Amino acid sequence: MTYETLQKVKFEISQIDMLLDETTPLLKLAQMKTPDMVEIAALGLFLHSFYNGIENIIKFIMKEKYDNLPSGNKWHKKLLDLCFIKTNDQKELFNENLKIVLDDYLRFRHFIRNTYSYKIKWELMEDLILNINKNWNDIKNDIVNYIEQ
Repeated sequence: MTYETLQKVKFEISQIDMLLDETTPLLKLAQMKTPDMVEIAALGLFLHSFYNGIENIIKFIMKEKYDNLPSGNKWHKKLLDLCFIKTNDQKELFNENLKIVLDDYLRFRHFIRNTYSYKIKWELMEDLILNINKNWNDIKNDIVNYIEQ
């Protein structure tokens, strides 16, 4: 991995860490009670930012691994799918156990970009929010393991 790509990946990791840190009060609130509409809208934006950061990391790594990134209508999904492919000289970015988790964050990201905030239901994001710290630790560990190979 080039020095430039490594620096970009590390920067995005630090941004996601900061996002989680700064959002701790809202996340704790969501653990104690069902959020109201304003809190749900804030959590939706938070999840959108969270996945965008992960997708930025994926883009940096996959661009270097494959030279080109997917295009077309489903490029976000195609990009994520590349993360689970081994090549002759490189392992996959993410372990298979993260496929469903990352797919769920991607689906929610797509949903939030194409809806009105009053249509966002807590049930759609509850698992994503309540498990975000564990999920981020697993995702970050796979990224760190990949860049250290």
